[in-house]
Amino acid sequence: MNFDPAITAWQVFTRVQASDELGEELEVAIAAQERFSGGSGEEAATAYRELVAIGSRHPAATGFTEFLVYATWCHLMDETFPEHFQRGVSLCQALLQSDLGEDAERLNRLRAMERSFRAGLGEKAEDVTDYDADTPRGGD
Repeated sequence: MNFDPAITAWQVFTRVQASDELGEELEVAIAAQERFSGGSGEEAATAYRELVAIGSRHPAATGFTEFLVYATWCHLMDETFPEHFQRGVSLCQALLQSDLGEDAERLNRLRAMERSFRAGLGEKAEDVTDYDADTPRGGD
């Protein structure tokens, strides 16, 4: 990865706060994110679970889902459980299958995260590498 998932999580969450995709749950998400990013141990784990629960109630909130991708990676530093790697893969796949526009940097970060989550599970990303190799570039 050529980016820092923790910094990217913060940047994405800042965009989420400026949007209305979480509606009335935004304040709850902000409080949970503050406990997650500022805490450790059980406090951070509880806050992470709250964030995941908020995400499950807002599946169309692509910005928040993207934040969860990076937050999940950060949470793996405290809890390296297979379920977190699996959640990361699922979140990445959901975003990559949705309409995220043509933001190449965003898509590349999500593909890199999916590969990293899969590597943590001992897997290879499904055709992601081959897809990237087959994608025409300028001048091809």
